[in-house]
Amino acid sequence: MPDDSQTLREELQRLREDYETLEHNFDIMSEGYQESLLLYDKLEETYHELEETNQQLEIARRRAEEASRMKTNFIQQISHEIRTPLNILNGFTQILTTPGMELDAATQQEVTQGIDENTNRITSLVNKMLELADANSSDELERNDDVPAVQVAAQAADESGITIAPHLTFDLDMGEGTDVAMLHTNLQQATRALSLVLDNARKFSQPAEAAIVAGAEVKQSRVLLRLAMQDQMLAFIVEDNGIGVPAEESDHIFEEFVQLDNYYDGTGIGLTVARSIARRLGGDIVLDTSFNNPEGGARFVMTLPL
Repeated sequence: MPDDSQTLREELQRLREDYETLEHNFDIMSEGYQESLLLYDKLEETYHELEETNQQLEIARRRAEEASRMKTNFIQQISHEIRTPLNILNGFTQILTTPGMELDAATQQEVTQGIDENTNRITSLVNKMLELADANSSDELERNDDVPAVQVAAQAADESGITIAPHLTFDLDMGEGTDVAMLHTNLQQATRALSLVLDNARKFSQPAEAAIVAGAEVKQSRVLLRLAMQDQMLAFIVEDNGIGVPAEESDHIFEEFVQLDNYYDGTGIGLTVARSIARRLGGDIVLDTSFNNPEGGARFVMTLPL
């Protein structure tokens, strides 16, 4: 009987040791399982990050292809637009240099006017290309002019041609204090930037030619230029009821050669140049994505320091 008790105790001891060994192995397995879960979570997170990166790369690739296509279209368009006035000038030159050719006063005036108009067209196109080449510069522009903000607004409106555009009504709204506000800026460059924004509003508030041909109902177009004080900045706010810009395109629209609607004429560089100028003057131009006009349209805000 004593031998049986001793044997039983030894058996219990072995069982206890086996249990402790199993418990220890279980703890190790549990830790390994937890580590595996953490590793799985990290792998899943990495997979989602890679998937998101791939999607961003795909978007970037498509935009790069789009930019390349638009750049090609821009070069083709500029080449065509330069060739046309050059051909006209060549025709006028042949008229003027033809031996024995006598022109009456009316014809001489017509030829002179044609030469001026087409020379200005070529100059404007060359200036556009020079502005585009300068658009990626980060160099600050000299600000040596102290001018009323209303002067910048008035000159930009005249330069853009929006005041005489037959398809729209244009209004200028002076916010509180802006009628006497002074800007320390570069008058020529500030005017140029704002005129490009106004030109964009003028262009895209005009009904597309395809809609006119189809006999679609054409709404009355309106553009408002409103001046407002914003801390130490003056805001030139341009609102229109044209085709509008989707919120997701708020940055893309400022990239070179981007045109969201190919039914409208344009080179796709106006907003690029305008924002470059504004930033180099210490300000900025943004698309206000909170703009909610029942008639549609867009609101661009150009700010310049006082």
